[in-house]
Amino acid sequence: MRKVRSCAVCGKITHRFLFKDKILGIPICSRKCEYEYLKNLTPDIKEQMKIVRYLDEKIEEIKKRNKIGWVISGFGLVLIVVGFLIANATSFIVGNLIVIFGTLSTRHFEDKIDKLTRLRKRIVI
Repeated sequence: MRKVRSCAVCGKITHRFLFKDKILGIPICSRKCEYEYLKNLTPDIKEQMKIVRYLDEKIEEIKKRNKIGWVISGFGLVLIVVGFLIANATSFIVGNLIVIFGTLSTRHFEDKIDKLTRLRKRIVI
C-alpha cells in the first residue's frame, strides 16, 4: 500500500511527489502546487539545495543520454556511407532510419536539458 502524505503547499492528501521522485521526499498534489512550491523557495534553505542537487543529477543523466544519441547518429552515418560505397540499398536505408532516430532523440534530450537548466537557474536566483 502506498504511503499517503499531505501536500507541502496546500495540505491535501496525496501520494505524488515533486518531480515524481520518492527519494526527494517532497509531497506535491498537482502541477499548480508544484509551481507554487518552486516559486516560493527561499535562498539558503536545506530543501532548495536538495532540489538543486536533484536537478543537477537529472541534467547530468540526460546529458549522458544525449551523447548516446549522438553515437547512434554516428553509427547510422557510417552505415549510410558503407551502403553508398558498396551499393547496398538495405544498409543505406537502415542507416538513414538510425540517423533520424538518433537526431530526434538528441533534440528531445537537448530540450529537456534546457528546461531543467532554466528551472535550476530560477530556483537558485
